[in-house]
Amino acid sequence: MRELIDDILSEATKRGADFADLRVTEGEGTSVAVEDGQADRIASSKISGAGLRVLVDGSWGFAPTNTVTRRELRRCLDDALAMARAASDHVTDPGMVAEMEPVEATVEAEAQIDPRDVSLADRVQRIFEIEQVARERDDRVVNCNASYRDGAGSLIVANTFGTFIEQEAIRCAVTLMTTAQSGNVRQFAHESEARPGGYEIIEGIDPDEWAGSVADRALALLDAVPAPAGKFDVIIDPRVCGLLVHEAFGHNAEADAVWAGESILAGKEGTQVCSELVTIADDPTIEGCNGSFRYDHEGVPARRHEIIQDGVLEGYLHSLETAARMGLEPNGCARAQNHQNEPIVRMSNTFIEAGDEALEEMMAETDGGLLLKGGYWGYVFTARGQFTCNVENAWTIENGEPAQHLRNASFAGLTLEMLSRVDMVGDEVSFDLGGMCGKGGQRMAVDAGGPYLRIRDVVVGGQQQTGRGE
Repeated sequence: MRELIDDILSEATKRGADFADLRVTEGEGTSVAVEDGQADRIASSKISGAGLRVLVDGSWGFAPTNTVTRRELRRCLDDALAMARAASDHVTDPGMVAEMEPVEATVEAEAQIDPRDVSLADRVQRIFEIEQVARERDDRVVNCNASYRDGAGSLIVANTFGTFIEQEAIRCAVTLMTTAQSGNVRQFAHESEARPGGYEIIEGIDPDEWAGSVADRALALLDAVPAPAGKFDVIIDPRVCGLLVHEAFGHNAEADAVWAGESILAGKEGTQVCSELVTIADDPTIEGCNGSFRYDHEGVPARRHEIIQDGVLEGYLHSLETAARMGLEPNGCARAQNHQNEPIVRMSNTFIEAGDEALEEMMAETDGGLLLKGGYWGYVFTARGQFTCNVENAWTIENGEPAQHLRNASFAGLTLEMLSRVDMVGDEVSFDLGGMCGKGGQRMAVDAGGPYLRIRDVVVGGQQQTGRGE
């Protein structure tokens, strides 16, 4: 395989490519979905192929194949070169790549139990057990959906700089959604475990404790009261912090959005953009997080990225192309879903750094405010910096303690204004949002987290008109 890849890349250079890279993938996976006691979907898949990209006179060409043979790779090269040359007369923003030192490396998967060594029957049975615990928790549980997925495979990344990297990876994930209903009140709770590793991730789950707690959260929300609407001082937990930093901020730090004029961070390098208490990083080198990796899909070594330091914007997440456009070194943030896709700038494990405050002290100083816990989903309009985050649970804060339980809470605002009003930062970071992020039609493994944060004057959406108003 090495000789074949070297030959194709050498031919690309001889035929006029200023740069070329080739990714060869092979993998397999299994997914299981159990809903309300029925195995709703069980599937297995295998994938193999290659994607070849060339840069010719400032124009890109890309061609994939599902058959990795010399004939097919030469066909990909012909097609990619033809595409690039056909487009070259119409390119107004020529493509480019930053220079990088060639890398040769081999990365082995880290897993105690390869999921392929566990029978399909045992994997299905485990998900049945998890779903059953939640479903039978209470008669008011009206719907349960447990899902499992695993994947194992290899990836070769090679380019005309001389990089040749062979990587293996194994991942497992389990997700549970539980819905409870009483009268016309319907509430749900969600939990997932996802990270690099083998079937030990699933075996390490205690179904009674893990699934039972998800059902209990959904049931508890039936007795909660509708959340208020208005302005409040809020304390957000690490999950909500992760949702905020990923959805509202992280996508703005991706350099392709910056270059396209679709980020509120464009042109703000070296300036204070939020509270001096806020430091934000993206770090694919953290052990055990869902977004971790050793090399990105352009062959650049993974490293920690300082995005915000003490409120000051330090830099962006880059691919080889965006780094070249901004005159910077590449920092290893380009990934592709598979060989059918080109690498694009992606986050990995994005988080706010810990501060100095204990949660008890934060609560004691926030009487009349709200405690928001459990990030569920968010939406961001990067070009305008607008966002909305929905949370699973909320409580009023009275005498330094959680008081009235609230449901259906959300908060919204302008990203940089919100982060400028952070005035207390908790002393411990956790990551609890391992999952998949969608961008440009591709899904990629990511994680997000942070500490507890207190934020002043937050617009909270709810059904009761209280708070400080506008």
